[in-house]
Amino acid sequence: MAKYYIGKNNQRTGPFPLEQLLANGLTPDSLVWCSGMPGWQKATEVHEVAALFAPQPPVLPQQGYMPPAQGYQQPYQQPQYQQPPYQQPYGQYGYGVDYKQQMSDQHFATYGYRPQMEFGESIKVCFNKFTDFTGRARRSEYWWFYLFYTLVGSFTCGIGTLVCFIPMIAVSVRRLHDTNRSGWWYFLPLILSLAFVAVMIPIAITADAANNKDWIMGTGAVIYLVFCLAMLVWSILLLVYFCTDSDREPNRYGPSPKYE
Repeated sequence: MAKYYIGKNNQRTGPFPLEQLLANGLTPDSLVWCSGMPGWQKATEVHEVAALFAPQPPVLPQQGYMPPAQGYQQPYQQPQYQQPPYQQPYGQYGYGVDYKQQMSDQHFATYGYRPQMEFGESIKVCFNKFTDFTGRARRSEYWWFYLFYTLVGSFTCGIGTLVCFIPMIAVSVRRLHDTNRSGWWYFLPLILSLAFVAVMIPIAITADAANNKDWIMGTGAVIYLVFCLAMLVWSILLLVYFCTDSDREPNRYGPSPKYE
């Protein structure tokens, strides 16, 4: 006997025998799947499951039973033919149905996480969130757009990156949010640069007034070396953060785009 899985609210339960589906929360809007089916389908589109929602005739009242007369033969009754529900000619994903969303829901119900974002989808999402510095972005969204950003810069001699500059910063901030880290990590080089300039200017003014150029050269070299070392550490940390998987649970920046 076939056993069915139930997909509802991005959760999968089962398998259950056909007669136990209603008792385990099956509704007409639920998705069901069993071995032999090409993919998840709505409960009302599967003939055996849809029959569970058909109205049942009322129970006949109990009356005195009279046995049939001897020699009586029950007349033959033609079995009623019930036409199966209409199926889309191209599978379960028909016209007007969000194909990608249903595929994502099916992948989530099977594996517990949503499939990675595709190259074109990543570009579309990042430009739709052109100046959106809130929310979260998973790894595939960030790295596909980073590849697009690099290709555009290479083929346009850097001119095209001006168009992609703001969405590249926005998706970088959302990627840090996805690992439950502040987006200010991305702007740390700017803060370090301002600090470097703020330290070097008074040193240069003081050394120039004292006519001690050797001292400013030595001190400036040490400060510049510390600045470069800090930038190197920042670059390594940022690369690690961008490669880190999404937080499974919702964090202060919103739900997980991969595990929700």
